[in-house]
Amino acid sequence: MTRPARRAAWIVMLAIAGLVAGCLGPVERPVANFVWCPDGSSGRLDYWFLSTSQPPAGRSIESLRWEFGDCSTPVDAFWDTWHRFSEEAVYRVTLTVTDSWGISGTVTKDVPVAAAAFIHSTWQLTLGWPVRITGVVENRWGERLENVVIKAKFYDADGIRLTDGTVEVTDLDPGEKAAFSVTADEYSARIFHATVEVDSFFADCSRGGIAVPVEDDAADR
Repeated sequence: MTRPARRAAWIVMLAIAGLVAGCLGPVERPVANFVWCPDGSSGRLDYWFLSTSQPPAGRSIESLRWEFGDCSTPVDAFWDTWHRFSEEAVYRVTLTVTDSWGISGTVTKDVPVAAAAFIHSTWQLTLGWPVRITGVVENRWGERLENVVIKAKFYDADGIRLTDGTVEVTDLDPGEKAAFSVTADEYSARIFHATVEVDSFFADCSRGGIAVPVEDDAADR
């Protein structure tokens, strides 16, 4: 190929590349985003995650993949999903969304996982009649807890469970502490020791759809 011919070929190739770049432009990815909220139905470290992702104009979100940063298997779920963590920690949760053009967007957030309703270890068992447990429960979530159900289990000296008891505490604001008293459903002179735990709670996650928790480094653990 002569020099003029090579020059002409380069000009044509550059022109085609310019036209392609002008038509396609930069790749517009979907914007991945999510919020979260504790699920207190079992009193465990369960969380709901809700995607607030947005696709580019004219496209739709077709698939979502959640990774929870705790070595669990990724979950393919649409818009919202539920996950149980094994222990309190800050987890790096990743959401990847793919739109109708097959283009993906990803976001990773640090999610502090902790007991939203926390019973302080200073609770006390009073024997005699009635047998009861008194203590303090605290709201460690960044929004109001509408209710917290506290359950006590009462045992004899051999560890045999004799009876239970529950009490409900309502309207706990963020950071608020409340005293509680749980009375044994059935009296027994054999009651020797007891355990107490959060049976369930309901978190107000109405602000912005789902609320975001507040991490408290000075929390009593």
